[in-house]
Amino acid sequence: MRTFGIAVVLFIIFHIIRVDLFDGTITLASFFGDEVPCQETTVDYIPVKTIEGDTIETLFAMYPDGDVSFVERLSIFYSLNPHLQNQDLVGGLSIKLPLTETHLTNCK
Repeated sequence: MRTFGIAVVLFIIFHIIRVDLFDGTITLASFFGDEVPCQETTVDYIPVKTIEGDTIETLFAMYPDGDVSFVERLSIFYSLNPHLQNQDLVGGLSIKLPLTETHLTNCK
């Protein structure tokens, strides 16, 4: 008889929790803050001819871009210039230097 009573009590507790999870206040709770507007980032580039002694850091300093971090900009740089993955910059190279623009749009 005690086992039957414990089973009924557990059934009632599980039923209340299930109903509250699917139809109750937990699903209505706001776990997320206000929605952030969607940002669309477009990558534009400028062609640059390197001179002897140029590094990626000096080129980024000469043409600053405050919208993205250095690591993100470096990733974009190597996607625009895949031939420079494992080599140093030498004088006379024509490279594409990324400049990003962020636009607020109503995308979903």
